[in-house]
Amino acid sequence: MSGAAALEAHVVCATEQPATGPWQANVARHFQRAAMSYADTSALQQASAQDFFACTQARGLVLELGAGHGAIAQLISECTAVSTVLALDISEAMLRQAPIGPKVQRVVGSALAIPLRDQCVDTVMSHFALHWCLSPRAVAAELRRVVRAQGHAQLAIPLAGSLAPLHGDGGDGALLLPLAQWQAAFAQDWQLEASDVKTYTRHFTSARDWLAYLRAMGVTATPQAAPASRRHVRELLAGIEQAAEPAGIPFTFQVWHARLRAV
Repeated sequence: MSGAAALEAHVVCATEQPATGPWQANVARHFQRAAMSYADTSALQQASAQDFFACTQARGLVLELGAGHGAIAQLISECTAVSTVLALDISEAMLRQAPIGPKVQRVVGSALAIPLRDQCVDTVMSHFALHWCLSPRAVAAELRRVVRAQGHAQLAIPLAGSLAPLHGDGGDGALLLPLAQWQAAFAQDWQLEASDVKTYTRHFTSARDWLAYLRAMGVTATPQAAPASRRHVRELLAGIEQAAEPAGIPFTFQVWHARLRAV
């Protein structure tokens, strides 16, 4: 089945899907703005993506959630066991940057309301995207809905402990959650087949450069209203500077790499 035929066969009309809500709209706006700069600044994500793809066992009809610029989708499509890749992202602007091969189809949508029919994909993959959904249990349930029995999910999710100069080691209480919370969400209807936490770090010479890197990646969306006063910015920069090490100010992601089977 061609990519276009697979999309037509399994897609659900947008009117059949529930609204994604104001938070998902906020995330989409941030990544719309970051669409042109993201690929040039996402070195840490790219390092994680290399590890992510190196251990992939994708096959059949693959759904990639948070496809962004489409780099991973294109690599997945080159696997001989893969028939079609549905590259889904909440940001249409990000997807427009994606080079689309003959086995790849773009889909605009949310991981909390995937516009596909029940149990229609063989593999679901997501790298650096699911933490934006706020509810791990809702994510696990929606992924299980669209994956066939005995199908697989391959995930890479940033955890609490990432971006410590901004959030501290405990995470921000919303986007960056502990590993145990994600594992608990997938404990029902999924069997964990492989699990590892990997750390990716880049150092910056100044707090302003550190923050500019964060903004260029679209990572400044927050579920809580944040003050934008000059005083707040000064306090934010001072807090980031306090995290400086001999090599510079660390910009770190701790990422859960997992492979799960739908049961």
